[in-house]
Amino acid sequence: MLEDIFIPKSSVDAARVSPLHTVTIITSDKEQLERIFCEGYKLEFSGWKSCSDTCVSQYLLLDTNNTFEFGLFYLSAPHNNIQIRVLAHNEDSGPIRPSTTGLHLGGATLSFPIEDLYEHEKTMRSLEISSTMGVKEMEFTSPTGETYISAEIVYPVADNVFVMGVKRPDIFIPVGPVKERTKIGAAAYSSRCIQHTEKTLKFFQDILGYEIRRDVEFVVGEQSALNMPEGTNERFIQGFAPGSASGYVVLMDHKDGNIPAADDNYLPPKRGIVMWSFETSDLDAIVSQAEEIGVEVLKTPDKYGSPGLPSSRSAILKDPDGFAIEVFESV
Repeated sequence: MLEDIFIPKSSVDAARVSPLHTVTIITSDKEQLERIFCEGYKLEFSGWKSCSDTCVSQYLLLDTNNTFEFGLFYLSAPHNNIQIRVLAHNEDSGPIRPSTTGLHLGGATLSFPIEDLYEHEKTMRSLEISSTMGVKEMEFTSPTGETYISAEIVYPVADNVFVMGVKRPDIFIPVGPVKERTKIGAAAYSSRCIQHTEKTLKFFQDILGYEIRRDVEFVVGEQSALNMPEGTNERFIQGFAPGSASGYVVLMDHKDGNIPAADDNYLPPKRGIVMWSFETSDLDAIVSQAEEIGVEVLKTPDKYGSPGLPSSRSAILKDPDGFAIEVFESV
């Protein structure tokens, strides 16, 4: 019998932080993202809310002189998973990823479980959103050595973010819970391209307490759905919070093919996927241990009122690959 890495062997009691709670995107085209997430992926939407609080802007690393808008895209329980927080503001800071090649460092993808990828592509075409190459089937190897086929489809959207659909074989659980009516679930994972892999892995394992359930290397074949050249070397890593089956993170290292940002900056107010947020019951311990291994604390623990999060206190860390990691305690 095939072993499924999505079925946890550990207990949630061992978790230091939650599964990935929120992915933050800064966009230049909020109308496109609203159309994609609401009509294409059937998510619920909070509506756009304006924020002129300079303290909140400063906390989110934005220009404090500009008002910004934010909206939340999600599914309610029992189908809840990763929440998407979209920030729209007038500062022309440029995208983290200047093109749609998958080799650019920084936040890359948001991926959703979808039962019928072919029907979903028709829906996206009706919204004038094209995939990179249609549905692509890929071969994976289980921890026990058996191979199986999963399918995915990739859509480049505003600011060169990739929004994906994923269908695992029926012998496995899907990458996240799926609504019976729409056959689509909330975002189940997000990926980033990294270069300081061992240091970033240490951060996720030692500070956030994540389990690495897959860590493999392979050579990219022809017709990459993420627009990568044939022959690219990739290290592909999947990390989960203990006890969880979804809300996971994917880290990809393309070795000599990595393309750093021109200014080596992957933080807000640059546009694209700029932050991952995790819930914890002991914020001070997380921040203290991060400082002990030399992680930069961008925002120290305080009552910032991070938009869209049920937080009483939060902090923002800069992980070894320069990406913003928000950690918060619930109200």
